[in-house]
Amino acid sequence: MGTNDGIANWQTMQARLNAMSALGIPTEFHAYEGLRHGFGLGTGTVAEGWLNDAVEFWRKQIK
Repeated sequence: MGTNDGIANWQTMQARLNAMSALGIPTEFHAYEGLRHGFGLGTGTVAEGWLNDAVEFWRKQIK
């Protein structure tokens, strides 16, 4: 999530994921400073590499 997302508030999303984690649901959350909604691949931004991290998380969930 970008911390400057005008569509979804990153703090609200983090709270939702914390609630899911408390129920034992695997989650992973990253807040990328200054980015807006839809930062694409993140190339050249603080989110660079986010897609690889997401794929790795998904792979762990489908074992």
